[in-house]
Formats: sequence, structure tokens, C-alpha cells
Amino acid sequence: MCFLSLAVLTTTAQDDKKGTKSGSKGKVKTEKADKKEKADKKEKASDKKEKASDKKEKASDKKEKASDKKEKTSDKKEKTSDKKEKTSDKKEKVDKKEKTSDKKEKASDKKEKASDKKEKAADKKEKAAEKVDKKEKKAADKDNTIKPAPKPKNDQSKEADASTKKKVAGPDKQIGKDEKGRAIFEGPRGGQYYINSNGNKTYLKAENKL
Repeated sequence: MCFLSLAVLTTTAQDDKKGTKSGSKGKVKTEKADKKEKADKKEKASDKKEKASDKKEKASDKKEKASDKKEKTSDKKEKTSDKKEKTSDKKEKVDKKEKTSDKKEKASDKKEKASDKKEKAADKKEKAAEKVDKKEKKAADKDNTIKPAPKPKNDQSKEADASTKKKVAGPDKQIGKDEKGRAIFEGPRGGQYYINSNGNKTYLKAENKL
């Protein structure tokens, strides 16, 4: 009986030792597992932080690119506006040149019209003078014989002096003298006259012309 009790005690003691050993081993294993989990969590948290920082960096890069695009577009707009202003300035200069050329053309047209009017007036005067000459020629052609210039009736006025004759006659030419020796001038329309002592023009009748 003593031997049996000793054997039982020894087995129980051995079993207790084994249990304590296995329990300590289990505790060590759980602690290691907890440490691994904590380390894994830390790594995951750091990975998340890195990913978040990467996202922030990407977002900032996108913002910078967008701002660069905006600046480029603003620069393009400024360049296009500058080009438009330059083209508008060129158009204004061209319009000014055209306006000045139009004014010059209008002024030249006015001068041409004025010169045409003067020419027409001169032509009218020439035609009127020609008509007068034709009438006088017809009247002269009626008389086939050349008659001497008859003496004017009651025309006893004396001739003016040379200075008054020059002043009154002006550019008119002297074509001859009548029987009394008075200088006869011919006007621009074909009329003949002499200058009396009062300084007035006295026209001759058609029948008394030289």
C-alpha cells in the first residue's frame, strides 16, 4: 500500500509539473500572437497613412496642374486679346487712310467739276461771240460793195487822253482809227468802241464798224 501511494503521488506531481509547463508555454504563445497583431495593426496604420499622404500629394499635383492650365489659358487669352487689339489698330489705321484718300478724291472731284463749269462758261461765251460774229458777217455779206465808214451823226465828242484810254481799254486791242483819228478798240465779244473825253466807252454801230 505504501508503494502504491508513493507511485500515485509521484504521477500526480509529474502531471502538475507538465500542466504548469504547458500553461506557461501557452501564455508565451498568446503574448507573441498579440505582439504580431499589434505590429500588423501598426503596419496597416502606417500603410494607410502613406496611402493618404500619397493621395494628398496626387491631389496637390492635380491642383498644381490645373492651376498651370489656368495660367496657360489666361496667357493664351491675353495673347489673343493683344492680337485682336493690334488687328483693330491696323483696321483703324487703314480706315483713316481710306477716309483721307476719299476726302482727297472728293476734293479733286470738286476741283474737276469747278474746272468743267469754267470751261462750259468759257465755251458759252465763245459760242455767244461766234453768234455775234456770224450775225455781223451776214449783215456785211448783204452789202457786196465795201462802203466807207459813215460819219456818226451828232458825234462830235473828242477822244480821251492816252492814260485814260489805257485804263479804260485794259486788255482790249486797238484795231485802227476812225475818220476823226480816234483810236478804235475791239471788246472780247467783238464790239468796237472808242473812249470819249469823259473816259467812257462809246460803242459803234454795226454799220459804222471798221
